Amino acid sequence: MDIYRRLQERLDTHAAGAPAAESFDKILRILFTPEEAEIALNLTFVLQPISKLSQKTGIEPEKLTAILEGMADRGVVFAKLKPGAENRYSLLPTIPGLFEFPFMRPERNPNIKELGMLWEQYHHDGMGNAHAGAPTPQMRVIPIQETISMTSEVLPFEIVSDMISRAEVISLTNCACRVSVGACDKPLEVCFSFDDMARFLVERDRARFIDREEALKVLKYAEEEGLVHSINNSQDKAGVICNCCSCCCTLLRGITELNNPNAIATSSYVVSYTPDECIGCHVCVERCPMKAVEEDEDKVALHEERCIGCGLCVSTCATESLTLHRRDAIPEVLPTGKDLFMRVLKEKGKLAAFARLNQE
Repeated sequence: MDIYRRLQERLDTHAAGAPAAESFDKILRILFTPEEAEIALNLTFVLQPISKLSQKTGIEPEKLTAILEGMADRGVVFAKLKPGAENRYSLLPTIPGLFEFPFMRPERNPNIKELGMLWEQYHHDGMGNAHAGAPTPQMRVIPIQETISMTSEVLPFEIVSDMISRAEVISLTNCACRVSVGACDKPLEVCFSFDDMARFLVERDRARFIDREEALKVLKYAEEEGLVHSINNSQDKAGVICNCCSCCCTLLRGITELNNPNAIATSSYVVSYTPDECIGCHVCVERCPMKAVEEDEDKVALHEERCIGCGLCVSTCATESLTLHRRDAIPEVLPTGKDLFMRVLKEKGKLAAFARLNQE
């Protein structure tokens, strides 16, 4: 079997998915040389020391380290470096990983335009629905904090500033979706990673460290620009926080273009409308990424079933005609990232294959 097909199958054991498609085969051939693909076939999604990888590949440690470091610098494998310890390396999933990281520094990649077109094709060839191919979404919408701050039953994992405060370190980088698709002029440097992933991206000069104060300023700026906060679908801590637009975002387009309700979980809130106070300014119509609020002959029409509970319409409603309230059916948020990952693996029927791979 072709090494790139074998690598695709290996990557597809992950919960993120990597279905076979001609577009993805072309992506892999751009991201990995044949030698690098052979080495990647010896990696798992669990970090392994260079000594073990040297035994598996038959490549002496110094040469293998140089190759893997080059791959990590390009954002196609994950690395964890610790003073006084062996370098450790692992595979990266498609999302977040192989898709996003090359677009974080697009000026360094001569194939960036071709990659953008191929990932867009792959989104429609199967990646969009494969990533969201389980009943439990891997990401969720988190509402603008000010729109729920007066709600007594708000929970800590629903407050974006609380999630940020739990992080050891924070990094900020470009939105891969907007760099890749380029369908709008919304801000680029608005996407966050935390802890180990943040350290990796900064080490590889694909992001920069920021403090909590700057993170909150960026969030406010993203809200003003009409971007939707999305975060990993667990309660424990933030892994990533994306600030999404409906024209470029893989997750939001999973709903609007692929009609996949599991592309991203809504927040625990939904918008309500009091027409008596509405002045018909239609700012909410411009702000809503899901067309849940539309103009009608009178003022606006509300399509509650489309609402993802982001709060973008509420935050700019001058008369408070629009407010967020608790949904009747609250979407489940898994206790930990591990719980979420294991749930999705089981739902996709990949748990056994993933376990076998990572025992190598």
